[in-house]
Amino acid sequence: MPDDTAASKFNEKTLEAFLEGLLEELKHPQDAKLLEDVRRAFRKKVPFHLRSYASALMILRAAGIYRSKSPKKVSQEPQEHVRVEQRPETQNQTKEMVSLFVSMGKRHHLKPLELKKKIAERTGLSSDALGRVHLLENYSFIEVPVNEAQRIVAAMVGAELNGRALEVKPAKKRSESLSEGL
Repeated sequence: MPDDTAASKFNEKTLEAFLEGLLEELKHPQDAKLLEDVRRAFRKKVPFHLRSYASALMILRAAGIYRSKSPKKVSQEPQEHVRVEQRPETQNQTKEMVSLFVSMGKRHHLKPLELKKKIAERTGLSSDALGRVHLLENYSFIEVPVNEAQRIVAAMVGAELNGRALEVKPAKKRSESLSEGL
C-alpha cells in the first residue's frame, strides 16, 4: 500500500526534465535584470551551505509537493539596500544591527563560529548577540548590534585567529569604497 508522503510523489525523470528546462531557459532568460536581482538577493540572504537545500525546497514547492506550515507574506515592493537592519530579539524587542568588515575569509579557513567565539571572548558579549557572518574569499562581514559596534572594533585591535592578525573595522558602503578608489 503506497503512502502519500512527499517522497512518494517525487519522480526522478520529471525532476530531470524540469532541471533541463531550467538550464535551457537560463541560456536565454526573458528578463536578465530581474533574474540577476533575485540571484543577488538569494545569495545575500541564504547562507552558502544552505543554497542547494533552498533550491530543492523551491522546486518541491513549485511542483506542489511540499508546502510550508506557516506561509509568510512576501512584500511586492522593491527595497533599497540598507546597512542597518531590524532583527528580532528573543524577548520580542528589536535590535539594530550593523556590518563590520573582517580581514579574513574563506581563503584563511575562517569559520563563522570561530569568529563569533573570538569576538565573544574579547568583548564579553554572548555569541548569540552577534548576527550573520558573510564569508567571502579574502574577507568577511559580521552583523553586530549597532550599540556594541565601536566596543567590538576596539576590543578586536591586536586580535589573532588561526595564527593570523585579525582586523575588524566598520564596513564601508560600496559607494564609499568606490569613490575612495577614484
